[in-house]
Amino acid sequence: MILRTIDKSSSQEQIGVVFVESICDDQELLDENFLNKIRTSPDFAGMSEEDAMRDMRARSKKYEEQYETIEDDSLSYIKIFNLSSKLLANQIYGRISKIIVPALMAWNIGSRPILFCRAGETSNSSGGHYDEINYDCSDEIPEKCAPETNGKRKRFSFSRKDEGISFGGKQFRDALRDFVVKEANEFMVKRDLALREQTFFPNLVTGTSRNGLSTLVKRCKSNRDDSAKQFALKAPRQLCPCVIMTSTMPRAIQTVTWDDFPYYVNEYSNLNPVDKGEFSGLELSDLREKDPQWYNELEKDPFLTRFPGGECYQDLIHRLETCVIDMEQQVSPVVVVSHISVIQCLLAYFRNSPVEECTSIEVPLHTVIKLTPSKGGSWTESIHPLLPREHRRKPCAYSGHIYENGCRSLYLKTNTPIWGDHVHYDF
Repeated sequence: MILRTIDKSSSQEQIGVVFVESICDDQELLDENFLNKIRTSPDFAGMSEEDAMRDMRARSKKYEEQYETIEDDSLSYIKIFNLSSKLLANQIYGRISKIIVPALMAWNIGSRPILFCRAGETSNSSGGHYDEINYDCSDEIPEKCAPETNGKRKRFSFSRKDEGISFGGKQFRDALRDFVVKEANEFMVKRDLALREQTFFPNLVTGTSRNGLSTLVKRCKSNRDDSAKQFALKAPRQLCPCVIMTSTMPRAIQTVTWDDFPYYVNEYSNLNPVDKGEFSGLELSDLREKDPQWYNELEKDPFLTRFPGGECYQDLIHRLETCVIDMEQQVSPVVVVSHISVIQCLLAYFRNSPVEECTSIEVPLHTVIKLTPSKGGSWTESIHPLLPREHRRKPCAYSGHIYENGCRSLYLKTNTPIWGDHVHYDF
């Protein structure tokens, strides 16, 4: 009946239909799934596990008696067996084969967390070249927030030239290292406990993860840096599994370069910030004068407005598809160090919120956004600022502090964060 209804509706509306069927015939896996449901569902409150298991098996048998699998090979369908251990695709072409099939194979029921954070703050205190966006104080922030030196106003600069993380960025790098190691250790403790309690837990060596436990430790010990090799041989403790993903920007890579914990860093150009094309290096005030029509379009629709010769948010989402699959397929903790525009898109995906509204998502500097799988396929989100209050972005026009190198960093709150992921003020 379902097939007839869908077939009628799709023919009237000219909609392509693909059936996705999940089949589990592994009794051990079924029992683990039953046990997990028994322990979490209120339907079995007050029942012993033995009685609940008998009830679950009886229900399952009744479902099997009524269930009809798809056998018509003229239909487009995908069958997933035993939690993606095997997949059968029939009459699957085009974008479905490129994106949906890998995604179905990547999704798993593991409990690994995914940690998102922006690259550490950078500082061009040596008077480097600024070639992204300059904000004139008189235009963008209140008068009292625009310091003066010798009667001349200074300029806020969004720097595209990447000269390395600042003193504050290094502080965040060290704090992030401690946080990641703690999360990885806690993950392994929970995994070992689950294995002792015979609770289902994805294997870290096999399965969907391309960076399993043995592979990851081996890669860490044979890192490209000779000092990392020596550390791996002398280390009193083994690195807990963790997958590090960053953009190719130097500041992002430096944020996860830890000599005492030499994790392998997977660099993805797809995690680079949105490409601003011909407008890279121009000031907002220049854009208002140079192309006021485009600037008005950006203000009205920052999601679909494309930078001339560059990208818009929709373009960014398309190039992030493969990275999302890489994150989904992991069964060990994942750390993603990227930039505002990228993290906004990724958070919209994991929050299951409208992607067109992702430009309004706040991504604080020097803060980890942790996502943990929860029951029903959703994610639980928690925010973890890793630096003291004076280093963090505050909910006002700007906040600033002096670093050891004499450079002051100001975090400017803006409605169009796609201009860059750090702002610098030099005395």
